[in-house]
Amino acid sequence: MTTTGRPHGTTGPGRALGPTLALAAVSAGVALGMGRLVTGDRWVLPLLAAALLPHALGLATRTRTLATQIGVWAAGLVGFVVWATVPATTRIGIPTGESVRVLGDRLGAGVATLRNLTPPVPDRPGVVCIAAIVCWCTAATADALATRRRATVGALGPAVTVLVWVAALTPGADGGIGAAAMVVVAGGVFCTVQRQALRTQAPGRVGTGRAGTRVLVVGTGLAVAAALVGVALAPRLPGADAPPLLDLRPDGRGSSTYQTSIPPLVDVADNLRRGERIELFTVDARTPQYWRTVALDRYSPAAGGQWTLQADGRDIARGLDGAAPRDAVVQRFEIGRLGERWMPAAFAPVAVSRADTLVVEGSLTLVTEADSVTGLRYSVTSAPPPEPTPAQQAEVTPPPPAVVPATRLPADVPAAVRDLAVTVTAGATTPYERARRLRDFFRDGTFTYDPQVDLQDSADATLEFLRIRRGFCVQFASTYALMARAVGIPARVAVGFTPGTSDPVTGRYVVTNLDAHAWPEVWLPGVGWTNRFEPTPPSAGPGGSALPGDTAGTPVAPPVATPPTTARPTPGSPGSAPPAPAPDPAVPPTGTTDGGTPWWQWVAGVVAVVAGLLTVRPATRGARRAARRRRPDPAARVAGAWEEALDRLVALGEPRPVHCTPNELAARVGARVGPDAARPLTALADAHTAAQFRGTRVTEPEAAAAWERLAEFRRQLRSGSGRRARRARGLAASSGAGARPPAA
Repeated sequence: MTTTGRPHGTTGPGRALGPTLALAAVSAGVALGMGRLVTGDRWVLPLLAAALLPHALGLATRTRTLATQIGVWAAGLVGFVVWATVPATTRIGIPTGESVRVLGDRLGAGVATLRNLTPPVPDRPGVVCIAAIVCWCTAATADALATRRRATVGALGPAVTVLVWVAALTPGADGGIGAAAMVVVAGGVFCTVQRQALRTQAPGRVGTGRAGTRVLVVGTGLAVAAALVGVALAPRLPGADAPPLLDLRPDGRGSSTYQTSIPPLVDVADNLRRGERIELFTVDARTPQYWRTVALDRYSPAAGGQWTLQADGRDIARGLDGAAPRDAVVQRFEIGRLGERWMPAAFAPVAVSRADTLVVEGSLTLVTEADSVTGLRYSVTSAPPPEPTPAQQAEVTPPPPAVVPATRLPADVPAAVRDLAVTVTAGATTPYERARRLRDFFRDGTFTYDPQVDLQDSADATLEFLRIRRGFCVQFASTYALMARAVGIPARVAVGFTPGTSDPVTGRYVVTNLDAHAWPEVWLPGVGWTNRFEPTPPSAGPGGSALPGDTAGTPVAPPVATPPTTARPTPGSPGSAPPAPAPDPAVPPTGTTDGGTPWWQWVAGVVAVVAGLLTVRPATRGARRAARRRRPDPAARVAGAWEEALDRLVALGEPRPVHCTPNELAARVGARVGPDAARPLTALADAHTAAQFRGTRVTEPEAAAAWERLAEFRRQLRSGSGRRARRARGLAASSGAGARPPAA
């Protein structure tokens, strides 16, 4: 009869270093495989940490108690929240109630980005958070299967499943071969060392025998089923067949398409936050201009708000050779490290020197047929935007049918934005007056220009910008265009560069990444499209407005308007709140992030995880020990003392075989724990056996004596001889020479 307590499966493989390191390499390969799904490089460190940390925690805190497992996961969750939201909520590394809202916004924006953009997607914080969660769960599941369930093939199932899903979601993406090779090699090493470790341990409940076979078969079947579902379902997910950003089919019959690697507005933000100044191109022109690369005319609230350009062959022409007006601006471009296929040009181009240039006719966006604009030299003749005459300012002619789509807004644009636009333009009787009042609203001194603000992972980025009144050109241009459309003015968002710096030697304008800019373009009756309504304030920082001839200054205050709150208003509600004071430029506003992850956030997250582990494990062990000692039956209390001793042996790496009696186990481990610790352990084994099998009732003094023997056993383990025994035991386990149980 077995009386050593309930069997534990956490044996040698759970504590052996070799299998854990090999499995960690598999998880690292999964993290690196995310490079097919996410662009950039800001995701590498977070995803590697998310893939390796569960294995490190498992190796350091191996246990079979549910309470400790819950504590580890809770500590990991706290660390994740700290990493994901600290810049938006606190400066001392402690999550607050605001953290939950910010994290929810980020995850929601990340899901929207994955649903609405064709992978690979930009490495926005929300996308990185989701990928980190996937890597963490994959690593934690694999570690649990390998150590708690002692599975070998099954432990590789989560990694294989994730890699198959990533490959299915990104069928045309480059890369991933190195990560897959890493997973294959590390998986082979893991299978080898895991099998060797299992051979040196006592048989467990899972991993050998009939039960182990069932688990492996079921696990492998689930992995194969998930892979097949991923291959079949991924092409049908939202966004998998999304139209490209620009369909370049001049004859309407071809299949040439162009999908930018980074959405233009995201590219503006990345350029402005890049620390170094990089020359992108130079321009020889008589006067400074905004150098536009693309005009975006379609808005979606997904992923914090996205402006895109979608055009097919019917909207594309080849070449541009219109008549130049008398005040035409001639520009000669020499493109350097710009990339993409958009060709910079001043508004509005009427002729271009390259006959093979493709032109989006609706916005006169120029696109090269080459793979990239890098190295191109070309000339563009542009008609500058006219200044509206008094007669044109008074016109109220409705826009023509071709321009009407630029007045449409999705139904899920917050009503508060629409209401605010109506309030700001109240009393204006012409489109020109409404456009001017909207421009003056953003230039009245209450908005602060801050290129470090990043609201693209806020579920309501526009509302958040209007609430904090702090942002950079992307927020100003996007919000202006939305509000203009809300009051019937055709509007779109242009992306490009401010004039740059004039070279005193060559006279050419030198344009760098820090000159990246976004601004609105509006259509006015009698004028057409114009870029003269610049809402972004001038700034010495990167991305501030520098529109030639801009005389907005500090305008006459428009009618009092109130910014909306961040809560989604109910239909029909005014959606407004008391005016918000201008933020203090010296104090970062709540809810803003810079898109990066400073090193101190990682330190704060690791400290939070370690602190949670140090707090939770002793608490759960103490609560369990107290519950065992308070059992009402003296015999049950003696059994509780023996269970405590078994837990101490498991912590030292000693397996708990089901076929050993307490006396046999005490005799077997005596040489390993040392003679001083073996004596109270043997006495406790005798007491436990007697309490289980003798006919007389166990007395209260006998139960108390059993716990005294347990205390003596623990004291001896902490003594010098106990430490030497533990070191010897650890060396034996790490060398693979774990003790085999005696034959039955």
